[in-house]
Formats: sequence, structure tokens, C-alpha cells
Amino acid sequence: MIRPPSSAPVALRRLVATFAGVLLAAAFAGLGGCGPGLGGTGTGATDDALAAQGAREVPVCDASFASFLGCASPSTGAAPLPAAGPRFFAEATPASRHLLELDGQDAQLRLRCLDRVFIGTFGQAGSAEPRYYGNTIEGGSRIRLSTLLVRPVVGGLEVTLVDSLGVSLAGPLVLAPVAGTTSAAAC
Repeated sequence: MIRPPSSAPVALRRLVATFAGVLLAAAFAGLGGCGPGLGGTGTGATDDALAAQGAREVPVCDASFASFLGCASPSTGAAPLPAAGPRFFAEATPASRHLLELDGQDAQLRLRCLDRVFIGTFGQAGSAEPRYYGNTIEGGSRIRLSTLLVRPVVGGLEVTLVDSLGVSLAGPLVLAPVAGTTSAAAC
């Protein structure tokens, strides 16, 4: 005679299956704001912001603003290299609300009154104008993919910061070369 399965093991299997489904659903829901990947919005932080935005690194000394970087060709005939050490740009006042630091291929823009910091690497996506691709940190915790477009203007650089969805985060701002870091202005 065939006996029906005991109700206890059947109930246990159903409980395990339900619990696993709930855990899986919670995991996917948690990924919703994490950035590119499964279930992500594409606006979260990533260690490789260039790749996440479909860009590749290109030499910053080929940029339209290379004259501000002190680029020089090495004696070997290789591609020009930026000057050793960072270059700083801020408003033309002793205290600044915005400070841009360009160091080799990397940029950091501090928006002191907005409590935002952008950190990125110079690159290009397809045929778009080259720019810095990176992450913007807001309020010390919220992070989003963003780009920083830098263009030369009379007396300095014009910078515009936008997130990966095209939302303007700052700019255009005109910043002049300064000797080093500056004190923060009152906001």
C-alpha cells in the first residue's frame, strides 16, 4: 500500500521554499539603488566609473585645457605627461566655495557649500567630448556616477558637473589657477 507523505515534511519543505523566496525578493529589492548591474538604477557608485559609463581612459595632455597642466613631452618621444604634482583652481578670491584639483589623469572637485565632492579619471565615451568620469559623494554618504566637463576660458577653466542621468550638479563654474588649496568661504 502506498502511504501519502507525512504532513510534517511537506509543511517543512513549503516553509523553506517560502522563506527562500522571501530572501531572494529582499535581496533584489535591496539592489534597486546600488548602481549598475542586476536591478540597479545606474546612478550608484562604482570602482570603475569609466567602464560603468562606457568610457575609456585617454591622455589628459591631449585635452583642450592641457596648457594649464604643464604637460611636457618626455625625452623618449613618448606622449606628453602632465607636470608632477597637482594643479589647483578656485574662484579668484582668497577663500573659495569651489576647489578643483587636477593631478595627472585624476580630478577632484570640492563643492564646499553644497557638501559635494567629485573624484574622477579623464576619459572619453565614443565620440563625445573627453571629460572626467567618476563618482560624486553628497553629504558624506550618497554616491552617484557623474562626469566633470572641463573647458579652457580666458583666465582659467570652466567646469560643469552632471550625474549619469544628465542632471546638473554644479556649474558651469569659472575657476582660476591658484597656488594651492584655499580656505573655505562662508556659504
